[in-house]
Amino acid sequence: MQRTFTWRRSWIAKHSTTMTEIFKEYPRFLDMPNLLDAEFDKMHKGKGDLFIRHWEATIIPKLKAVAVLEKGDVAPLIEEMEDQTEDVMSYAMLVVLTQLPLVAAGRSIASLCDSQTSSQNHQPQLVCIGNLRSAARQYVLVGRNDRITIPLEEGLTYAVDKLFKFYWVCNLAYPAQLSSVFSFH
Repeated sequence: MQRTFTWRRSWIAKHSTTMTEIFKEYPRFLDMPNLLDAEFDKMHKGKGDLFIRHWEATIIPKLKAVAVLEKGDVAPLIEEMEDQTEDVMSYAMLVVLTQLPLVAAGRSIASLCDSQTSSQNHQPQLVCIGNLRSAARQYVLVGRNDRITIPLEEGLTYAVDKLFKFYWVCNLAYPAQLSSVFSFH
């Protein structure tokens, strides 16, 4: 992977390849998800853990502040999450994202999860198999239209980090609603 980095980056950028084409050409990304970390770090030196730092230090506090001001189902989520595990807290923050008012292009983030919309796009999604509070849960990156699945070993925060890197490594456009979360530099 190290020797083919320059060629791979050029090929992905020039050919606007699909996930299927990328993983057919470079199948190690599928069976070794940590290569996404290495590829991203090589693309953006020293920023391999930037999303996790940004998530914990910036995004979660901002979401908490916004959620406290919101009415309805959002505020109780914040109150209940204080004594929870990291995965439950991250999940609560993702739920808060789906409950916030309309954003960006006039669509709510929740609309990204709409099955009709999801089946029409080629963007990867993060799926949790099992109960969030169960030790037996499994996170999986899924490219539904490309029939790609990548099982992940880590917790939810790290799974979202992998999704972030997946978008950048595969040169995919992430949903506009996530631009404040998934952009950096």
